[in-house]
Amino acid sequence: MSASELLPPPSSALTVHQAAARIRALAERALERMARNEYWAGGWAAGVTNALGGEEGELAGLFTPELAIQFADWLDTSASHNARYGTPLPEFALAVARSLAP
Repeated sequence: MSASELLPPPSSALTVHQAAARIRALAERALERMARNEYWAGGWAAGVTNALGGEEGELAGLFTPELAIQFADWLDTSASHNARYGTPLPEFALAVARSLAP
């Protein structure tokens, strides 16, 4: 029997925290790279729209790294309240976590 078979499955709160950590890490790395590259001088929305083009680029450009960090903070807060106080996790937080699961 392997160690993973002995452990219970991760809680929903942990899964949401892990999703938040993934979003936050990517957003922070994007901000660091943007700070070193003149291409991004026009801002996130312009850079993504230029890279992708069309409505797809505009849509992707709406979710800035700063917004991603705020979103990750909300996910963490929701998961913490669930773990500490038993507050139900928002279905949207669970959907996000499921979509980002490896």
